Amino acid sequence: MSWLPDDMPAPAVSRETLPWWQAAAEHRLVVQTCNQCDTPRHPPGPICPRCRNVEHGWRELSGRGSVYSFTIVHQAFLRSLAEHVPYVVAILELDGAPGVRFISNLVDVAVEDVRIGMPVELVWDDVRPGLAVPRFRKTLEGAAPSAPRG
Repeated sequence: MSWLPDDMPAPAVSRETLPWWQAAAEHRLVVQTCNQCDTPRHPPGPICPRCRNVEHGWRELSGRGSVYSFTIVHQAFLRSLAEHVPYVVAILELDGAPGVRFISNLVDVAVEDVRIGMPVELVWDDVRPGLAVPRFRKTLEGAAPSAPRG
């Protein structure tokens, strides 16, 4: 299922972000992690901002977290988004990646129900073949993890 229109601009991919997009295409949410100081970072980059090391790996995340901040978009920046407004763009804190702030859309939740600290879980938006984008939806505290949608 795709929550946004097919004509959304394709994401910019660089040498640093390519492994992230490849993992996303496999429905795996990963975060780049420094091999020296174990600091997670997102978006991916060439150098650890903490220790300046260039060696890194990738840590898979559970896809659970909480809303750190959010905004409700009321004006479509693409004509095809007009039927989707209002929608929520959120900054998320993800379990297993302390200090990382992740930006995504919240889906399957009424905009008036979104709150700071609200628990969220990952759902995959299969935009087109080979391109999956992580979105998040509200979870109930204590609920069992749900299967990703694709």
